[in-house]
Amino acid sequence: MPELTASSLMEHHQAASTLVALLEGNGRFLAGEPRYKRDITAAREAAPGQTPSAAVFTCIDSRVTAESVFDCDFGQLLVVRTAGHVPDRAAVGSLEFAVAELGVALVVVLGHERCGAINAALHAVEDDAHDPRTDYLVEQLWQPASQAWSETKEPEEAASRAMRLQVRRTVADLGRRENLDGVLVVGAVYDLDTGRVTLIDEN
Repeated sequence: MPELTASSLMEHHQAASTLVALLEGNGRFLAGEPRYKRDITAAREAAPGQTPSAAVFTCIDSRVTAESVFDCDFGQLLVVRTAGHVPDRAAVGSLEFAVAELGVALVVVLGHERCGAINAALHAVEDDAHDPRTDYLVEQLWQPASQAWSETKEPEEAASRAMRLQVRRTVADLGRRENLDGVLVVGAVYDLDTGRVTLIDEN
């Protein structure tokens, strides 16, 4: 993943401003002082059209709700979800659509601790076995799970490493997509216990 430096962010003025706004929204979420109610009034106001400023590609985990985590209202954020944020064709196509049709300039790949898909892959690698119910996901997540086990034998640490490796792999994958050229793609981690979002290179 490209290093997030001041100069690289300056090349993406709009996207960098949006990223700052998302992190500020996470600050409001942490403080228990959200700006947006996301009630029926807001839904009706947004109904005529949408101009989202960012897309979040995250996991299907029910505890990870991007609109709340970043304190965004209706129409402000596009969210694409797959287990373990595996960038399959539909997910990538959705992000490409967001860029081409809606002008999104920022994609945040948001991982989280205690990810069930990551844990399934870790167990499969450890046992060198596959489960027909999770074969596709395990196949897609085998590399980060395998690398994590090669770096540590402590299960919680392996899970954390595998998740971060998968975030970086996803960011790199999206960064190579021609249809996402010029888009700022960054990786981040959501802490289930504290609610804090941290850019991946700060972890």
